[in-house]
Amino acid sequence: MSNSSRFVVATHVLTNLAVRSDERLSSDRLAWSVNTNPVVIRQLLCSLREANLVDSKRGPTGGFTLARDPEEITLRNIYEAVEDGEPFCFHTNEPNDECTVGEYIQPVLGELLEPAIQAMLDELDSVTIADVHETIFDTADTEALEV
Repeated sequence: MSNSSRFVVATHVLTNLAVRSDERLSSDRLAWSVNTNPVVIRQLLCSLREANLVDSKRGPTGGFTLARDPEEITLRNIYEAVEDGEPFCFHTNEPNDECTVGEYIQPVLGELLEPAIQAMLDELDSVTIADVHETIFDTADTEALEV
């Protein structure tokens, strides 16, 4: 069983692009900020580009920029661009239907979790990259801030 960090890392990357909106950032520079391998960042950037959240340019003056204003990019846009499925997923093995709990757990949980998933998506829809950017700068000592 595993959790995905793609959403959090993609939000980190897009916030960095918002902070440095006056320049193109390389996957190496973005990977430095996230403290991960540039290959991980490039894979995410492909998904973000397909969702029209980033633009890219190749070559020595190339790099990545936001494709839209930070106020127009919601956390839901990011989530839907980089996550493959529902926030709660069932185990890959089907439960034993000879057990009463095993027979009914998935449909019951699916129904019970639906409002929670919708509430999460609604909340993600209400927060933008501009909000994340602003909150970081409100929280951080802006004189010591390194991006």
